Amino acid sequence: MSLICIEGASAVGKTTTSHEFAKRTNAFIIPEVNLLFERPKVESKTWYIERQIERWLIAQEKLKTYDTVILDGDIFQLLSYNWCFDFKLYNHSLDFISGFYRNEIKEGRIRFPDKYFYLYTDKENLKSRKEKDITRKRGNFEKHLEIVEPHQRYYETLNYFIPDYVELINAESIQGNITSISENVCSYPVSFHSVDLLDNMTKWLANNNA
Repeated sequence: MSLICIEGASAVGKTTTSHEFAKRTNAFIIPEVNLLFERPKVESKTWYIERQIERWLIAQEKLKTYDTVILDGDIFQLLSYNWCFDFKLYNHSLDFISGFYRNEIKEGRIRFPDKYFYLYTDKENLKSRKEKDITRKRGNFEKHLEIVEPHQRYYETLNYFIPDYVELINAESIQGNITSISENVCSYPVSFHSVDLLDNMTKWLANNNA
């Protein structure tokens, strides 16, 4: 049984790939926060990050009955996105986010997934796919286009600390994505300590600009 995460830029095909993969295998999808939970009118400082913890807990339950559980979007998203936007989102500093995740890892309420699959394509393809997809509004799409390169660099950096941990997939087609994921889903996850990976990434984020 494997807990994987599919990540990538907005409109790259994460959700479509996840659903097509689940149709063909014994897999369960955990949607992103904004699709899984209703936002409260008055949102606490930690509401969003707490929902990421909830997603992980749901995933643990589903792993009891499914071969693969897919996180459609990273539970550690606050690290990558806030770094890309110079930690100006949600008024959260790197120390605050890292400290929150670190405590949750030590308490056994979260960990990094067994493997990441990062879908990528060029900006023109992203724009084209966004225009063709009338099922989703994709708020702040243009803003997300601005961070395509640093966002990918964040996930490439994970491979520096754990080789082959992130599978980079040139998202030319949904079938191609599914084939790459199927060939690289590991029944025996790489052994590593989530606290160590978090600490290494925190140091890297503190010393590198997006």
